[in-house]
Amino acid sequence: MRTREKRKDSILPKKYPSAEFLHNVCLYDYQRVLDSYDKVYEKTNIALGFSGVILLVIVSSIDYTMIKRIATATNLELFTILMLLLCSAGSAICIVWAVIQLLLLMKSRAVTVMDSISIRNEEIYRESNEDAALWMIDKYTKVINEIRPQIQKKQKTFNAAVIKIIIAVILYAIVLLIQKGL
Repeated sequence: MRTREKRKDSILPKKYPSAEFLHNVCLYDYQRVLDSYDKVYEKTNIALGFSGVILLVIVSSIDYTMIKRIATATNLELFTILMLLLCSAGSAICIVWAVIQLLLLMKSRAVTVMDSISIRNEEIYRESNEDAALWMIDKYTKVINEIRPQIQKKQKTFNAAVIKIIIAVILYAIVLLIQKGL
């Protein structure tokens, strides 16, 4: 008889009294993940504006007429001209590449969000608080797991573009230093 009672106990549904608490944690995590997604776009807009200005400055200041002086230049002048050309071209390439990456980041994909209409289900209203909270936890968890990889990919691309912007600015600073004779 005892073995039969044990089996009945194992068949009974488990209770999850902490489900309501965990629902709030999942809701907070969901809101935080969506906020992170929005922040990537905000940072991309700022970086795009900044890099656009830098692009104009770099491209407008490149002096390719110094190529004509290569034939008559001394060894030191030749080295300086080649460094100027290399740094100018590198700076321009890096900033253009960064702008392209940032523009591609602005292209948005459809992002999975919580389907608030699915909550308007009478079956959920009839469920206990625990079961309704478990249902919501499942929905939040699925959405969060779909959004996170997209955010990570966008953040990685953003970071790469920022590194290119920094390299472009450094190379441009070297160009200015060489031109000023420092």
